[in-house]
Amino acid sequence: MKDLWGKTAVVTGAAMGMGKCLASQLLTEGCKVALVDVNQKALDETVQELDKKGQCKAYIGDVSDREAVYQLAGKIEKDLGPVSILINNAGIVRAGSIIEMDDEIIEKIINVNLTSQFWTTKAFLPSMVKQSEGHIVNFASAGGILAIPWITAYCASKFGVVGFSDSLRQEMKKMKLNIGVTVVCPNTVNTGMFQGSKMVTGTSLLKPEDVTKRVVRAIKKNKPMVAVPHLAVRFITPLTKTLLPINAMDRLNKAMGMWDVNDTWTGRGC
Repeated sequence: MKDLWGKTAVVTGAAMGMGKCLASQLLTEGCKVALVDVNQKALDETVQELDKKGQCKAYIGDVSDREAVYQLAGKIEKDLGPVSILINNAGIVRAGSIIEMDDEIIEKIINVNLTSQFWTTKAFLPSMVKQSEGHIVNFASAGGILAIPWITAYCASKFGVVGFSDSLRQEMKKMKLNIGVTVVCPNTVNTGMFQGSKMVTGTSLLKPEDVTKRVVRAIKKNKPMVAVPHLAVRFITPLTKTLLPINAMDRLNKAMGMWDVNDTWTGRGC
């Protein structure tokens, strides 16, 4: 899918952060964009801002609600036409010991970050199959490659997104479908989700625009993965995990300060 002009795209978690940024860039590319979020106020403000750039429409919906997602898919396709691009960006995080974390929060993190991607993919994939083209982008995290303390549910969900994306990509190839799958694994992005967390020495907060520009390029070039920073996340971390014994890897994480980065997390709430 080289040319995105005229394609209909769905972006979840579109009211703010990377979702908003990505929706803006897709509009610049000439896409019609359905912006999906649970935050009515923020979503309305985003649509008012982005409406100047192209055709976009707001949809309030909880992507972790399977039936709501299926109903939403029908409404979006009726309003904007068959969907060619799905951006599974919606996500939440809560930091803290697993002993202290409420059961409901754990379930919510898993459902929003991981399970919802099954429902949105099942909802919009049939339209792509009928068009004989499409692209699905699943947002994971560097935390889906290297886990650290205090965000067990978040890391579990993001590891799941990586596995889901790898399997789905191969399914599309096995079925000889012209549908690309990209998994996105950035380090900490300056969107407010990890507000209060400390950065590991030698790293810095990423700008949302820097990540989303790579995502748009990945859609155009059908790249299977976007890792930011590329060398550290795509190669050094996986290689180090492979070469070092598990206990040695734990000691390295501790020595680098990764055990402490979320001790002061405040975030923007679930």
